[in-house]
Amino acid sequence: MIVINRDICISCRKCEEICPCNVIRFDEYPIIEMGEKCWYCMACVKECPTQAIRIRLPPHIADQRYEMVAFKKERKMVFRVLKRGEVECEYEVEVRK
Repeated sequence: MIVINRDICISCRKCEEICPCNVIRFDEYPIIEMGEKCWYCMACVKECPTQAIRIRLPPHIADQRYEMVAFKKERKMVFRVLKRGEVECEYEVEVRK
């Protein structure tokens, strides 16, 4: 499930543009439509400049207490797994140009 924090969302629409499933659309803020179609590809999470989007991992991957956040850090992508809001683990992957 896609979770968007509207308090830090800047309505840049990057998530809507990059979503391959067309799950995210905009009114004033992003709206999730037919979230069950989400591929969990994390494209929206990686593209968000404010880290306002999190993916709540589906039950077949983990229970609903876990979320994943991804963000760019220099030449790396950082994937952070959270459990009840606390960092459980973090992975960094170097990005090719």
